[in-house]
Amino acid sequence: MDRRQAAKRGPARISLALAALVFTLHAATPADYRQKLGVYVWGKLAGGLPAAVTDAKRLGAAGCVRVAIVQTWDPSGKTNPTPLDVKVRRADYRAFLAAFPVVMLTAYDAASSEMYKHGRLDAAHLAATKDEFRRFTLELAKTPGRRIVSNWEFENDCPAQQWLSCQEYYQARLDGILEGREQAKALGYPGEVLTAFEFTVVPGFAGRPSGLVEVGARLKGLDFLSYSCWWSIAAAADAAKVSLDFAYVVPLLRNFASENKLTNRLIIGEFGEWWNVHPTDERMKALADASIDSGAEYLFDWVLYEQPGNKDEWGRDASHFGKYTPSRALTPQGREFERWFQ
Repeated sequence: MDRRQAAKRGPARISLALAALVFTLHAATPADYRQKLGVYVWGKLAGGLPAAVTDAKRLGAAGCVRVAIVQTWDPSGKTNPTPLDVKVRRADYRAFLAAFPVVMLTAYDAASSEMYKHGRLDAAHLAATKDEFRRFTLELAKTPGRRIVSNWEFENDCPAQQWLSCQEYYQARLDGILEGREQAKALGYPGEVLTAFEFTVVPGFAGRPSGLVEVGARLKGLDFLSYSCWWSIAAAADAAKVSLDFAYVVPLLRNFASENKLTNRLIIGEFGEWWNVHPTDERMKALADASIDSGAEYLFDWVLYEQPGNKDEWGRDASHFGKYTPSRALTPQGREFERWFQ
């Protein structure tokens, strides 16, 4: 066989190998979904956090959930720039935490005031950030269950020219959480508080630096990696291709983590699609099944409620990701999603 013949056969062999992989993947069960699959609570809510609890559970997504607790968004619809430990003591957040065994929190503090986006924080601000996350962790640990404290999409949170300042800020957050959970353990608090680093760009992505590679791999104290996986969801891919892509990318990330002496516990921090473009659920179910089968511990679908008027970074309508309308009626995607848990 000459080189030209070998080159022609190479892609065919790869295709056969990928096809074989599809047949070895296992479909997740309703029990898997109830334990590992949740929805993201953010944006305009239909009735605050109490309604969000009811609606997530009505879908069947009662095992885990993701929610924001930040300075620039509040479930009430009004900006509330109070420290994290103060905010999480509110009755609506306390009831929300108590309603789910696993809650992932996208958390940002008052102490730093997002100054890390513009330059390196001084020692006083880093110490204040650390202490706010320490206090926040103590409050979280008072409620039984698992709480996973995360950032939001590192490459979108942090301008590329400020990654050093962001690394210092992120490490201060982690140091505060680690100190807080040691104190919580000593006090006998029942809750488990874990950490996550979320990113959007995988190692080896051509033309885009990866926050996981450049920053996440240098952080100390991580329990999970969280992949917000929008770059891996090809717009024109069918369900079989989506399944292949996630059967590839989840092991890629977990292997990278192991090789770099990081935690290889992985969360799919955000996934989803427009239900007006993709009216059936085959693609997202393929994504979820391949991710779970490849070792992802949790997945969070974007988003619980429709967000009328939302635009993406290219100015396109981004309102049709919700499981419910603003009046709390199930969307077409919500009806299909509900069946996964049954």
